[in-house]
Amino acid sequence: MKKGNGSTVQSKKKIISIVIILCGVFVLQGCNTGNGDASTSNIDIANNLVSDLFEGEEIEDAEGFNKIKDSTDQEKIDEAREAVESVDEIVREDGEENEDDELIYELHSALFHANYQLQERKTTTELPRNTVPEEDAQDDEQIEEELPEYQPDENDVVWKNNQLKNKNTLEEFIKVAGENGKDNTSEIRVVKDEGPQGVLIYDLESRYDENADQSWIRVTPDLSYYNALENETQDVFNNAPQQCGYMAKDEEQGFYKFYECRTHWEYHFLPLT
Repeated sequence: MKKGNGSTVQSKKKIISIVIILCGVFVLQGCNTGNGDASTSNIDIANNLVSDLFEGEEIEDAEGFNKIKDSTDQEKIDEAREAVESVDEIVREDGEENEDDELIYELHSALFHANYQLQERKTTTELPRNTVPEEDAQDDEQIEEELPEYQPDENDVVWKNNQLKNKNTLEEFIKVAGENGKDNTSEIRVVKDEGPQGVLIYDLESRYDENADQSWIRVTPDLSYYNALENETQDVFNNAPQQCGYMAKDEEQGFYKFYECRTHWEYHFLPLT
């Protein structure tokens, strides 16, 4: 099904507490028999690490999500994320959809909210309001000095200074990639220039499974040329490789968008120019 009501889906998910999400994970986990004992063991580990980030079900924040524990820090969140990504790689090794997709989505969603709450905690406890650290004034210079330089290939689709280079390449890919095409295995690279913070790189590959007669788009983010600011909340879309159904132009909202992705029903990828 294409172009569903993404906002309705997202709003419904937002009102579900993390504890309900994790309870659902346990139920789905009990049903998981397709990937063998090793996969089940990895799911157990990932689920326990994510669950341990949060307080009990009676302690919720203003948005209705369980609050993270006082002991939860970036190291614990990163450890849980590595475990979830390990499960993600095992489950998606064959590139096909399976019964664990919803489970993995819920774990990623929980990690996103844990990281968001941690960043909120840092901004409210580490610095007095309206206080700007002296080193922040040098952020741009430090980023430029520390980041490796990425030189886009002439065929890369590049978003820079509100302009899109090789726009035709992107639109030709959209026409045939994923569910929009049939038996298509094309691929492109998209580079989003974020100024002094560096660039975000996305490798887009259209895949087709003849046995399942199914097409999709594999999106692999690369953040090695990008330096997030200290208090920047990480976009969950960039946490790990994505599997999306298709891409399209949304003229009304003014974006090229991914649809039916693992972590988003729809995702605003690039502005239309």
